Amino acid sequence: MLVLPFLYVILVEKKDLAWLGFRTQHVQTSICQGLLTTLFLMGVYYPIFLHYSPTLSGRFPSLYDVFTDVVWYPVYEEVAYRSFLLVHFARADDSPLSRRNLTVNLIQSSLFLFVHKHHVAQGTPLILIPVLLLALLNGYVFLKTRNISGCLLSHSAVNGFALLLHLFSSQ
Repeated sequence: MLVLPFLYVILVEKKDLAWLGFRTQHVQTSICQGLLTTLFLMGVYYPIFLHYSPTLSGRFPSLYDVFTDVVWYPVYEEVAYRSFLLVHFARADDSPLSRRNLTVNLIQSSLFLFVHKHHVAQGTPLILIPVLLLALLNGYVFLKTRNISGCLLSHSAVNGFALLLHLFSSQ
């Protein structure tokens, strides 16, 4: 699944990966904004985690959990939702807050939120608040910088933070 957006862009559209946000321009800005997003989302997630901590299972995260949550899902989801969708439907020359770019960001955030609907089935629907904020803020970072680095960083860091909280709560 991860390879499909890359193959489409390279083979069908005949563009390079820089077009998807894998570029050297604006890396520092993207990373700084990604770090700010991470700090903000940690502050949002922590009280929600505390609310659910008495009901969460005390299962110790495996190496598989760490790999999928901190590496695989962030890479796949950022490429699919932020990079691929925003590059194709948002206007690069418009402000990230223009009507069209805001609408596209809201749509990709809604799709991202829908993929995380399992939190409702697990009895933790408030987790969808930081999920939605992650999608919106990473969409904004991508639209502002056209660089995926900060999005990857923030997504990985927030997922890692959630795993650490679960790890410490299971001990």
